[in-house]
Amino acid sequence: AAAPAPAAAAAAAARAGDLRSARRRRRKDKMSEPVDPRPALEEKCKPSCLKYLKEYEACAERVQAKGEGHCTGQQFDYLHCLDKCVAPKIFKEIK
Repeated sequence: AAAPAPAAAAAAAARAGDLRSARRRRRKDKMSEPVDPRPALEEKCKPSCLKYLKEYEACAERVQAKGEGHCTGQQFDYLHCLDKCVAPKIFKEIK
């Protein structure tokens, strides 16, 4: 069998490329942008961590009044509480 003419081969390659591009576009249209479920879950968990949030806010007010110090421990306690609440729920949300 004879090899296809260069122009015919180029046209076939272009059609194949167009077809692949169209498939990618359709696939992309079907898939929506991923949404991070963590912020919504954190909002739901905030009421259970109010104790730690209030401790952090009280510390922040003291530090601001004094002009020195930090509230790293209180902040970590609050974030740990949120993480502990969110962790078991987050994997149920991820597909």
